[in-house]
Amino acid sequence: MTMEQFAQRLSSILQAANTTERDLSLRLGHNPGYINAICTQKSFPSMELFFDICDELNITPLDFFEEQNTNPSKINELLPYLNAINPKEFDNISSIIKALADKEKTNDSEK
Repeated sequence: MTMEQFAQRLSSILQAANTTERDLSLRLGHNPGYINAICTQKSFPSMELFFDICDELNITPLDFFEEQNTNPSKINELLPYLNAINPKEFDNISSIIKALADKEKTNDSEK
């Protein structure tokens, strides 16, 4: 992953998590423009700070690099609930999600 791809991925995760660059910077204990510097490719986080960013966004480092996962923090919020339901309920929810995703694909292709 290039610096540009890293910056774009961080920006998209922040947007999906409904979090601003400034908010994340302050939550990490840095100046308000710190995350903006990363997103604009003026800076690159240390490995330690990268892990802190992931923790603050409720994602794993693997989530960060899985670009097809467009909303990792919200998916991670749901996992404990999905793990707590019985298999039949899980199958029902899975069917609903698949139907919604198929509907979205159809809508996108019609545009």
